[in-house]
Amino acid sequence: MEWIVRLLVALLCGGAIGYERSRQFKSAGIRTHIVVAVGAALTTLVSKYGFYDVLAMHNISLDPSRIAAQIISGVGFLGAGMILTGHTKVSGLTTAAGIWGTAAIGMTVGAGMYIIAIAATIIIVTIQFMFHDDSIAEWLVNNVSIKMQIRAVNKSDSLDHIKRILKNNHIVHPQLEVTAINEKHMLIQAEGMMNHRKTSVTKIILDLNRCKAVVRARLSRR
Repeated sequence: MEWIVRLLVALLCGGAIGYERSRQFKSAGIRTHIVVAVGAALTTLVSKYGFYDVLAMHNISLDPSRIAAQIISGVGFLGAGMILTGHTKVSGLTTAAGIWGTAAIGMTVGAGMYIIAIAATIIIVTIQFMFHDDSIAEWLVNNVSIKMQIRAVNKSDSLDHIKRILKNNHIVHPQLEVTAINEKHMLIQAEGMMNHRKTSVTKIILDLNRCKAVVRARLSRR
């Protein structure tokens, strides 16, 4: 009966983390996190209690931690499939890390360490909810990362004009990369560290769009 309770606790912990991910419309939602948590708990139970008959034999010794180690390895492949890379961004890292953390919580529950598993679940869910939009993180630090996509006129001095505007708006170490170009225009990926106490994203975008060298500027998704 106690083993079933452990599986149910793992279900609740995994479901709590998966609920936050499903609210953000991530591919790994409630069901995936529940399956990972329950599966990890079940494997840990097997690792801890499933070989009593073998251990009863003479001259037999087993290391239960070996099965637990394979859980982490297997979940690593699952998490890798959730990470998507594009030309300018990487997505899915938080979901992959959440899956890894969910597996660890499931293992903890399977080992009978309920309090620490529930505490870890509360911490992970709280962090996911609080820091999802980066507003608290931005409040804690002065400089935050900013990425912009700029369509500019294809002239020799266009990059200089754009870099000057970024520096005037307190963008630290602005980096400009031309990702596409034709006879009239060029597409630029700009990024740097913005001091959000001295300027704002809205002001930067407005200043860029007022520049004659810029056709259009917009904020890139992080």
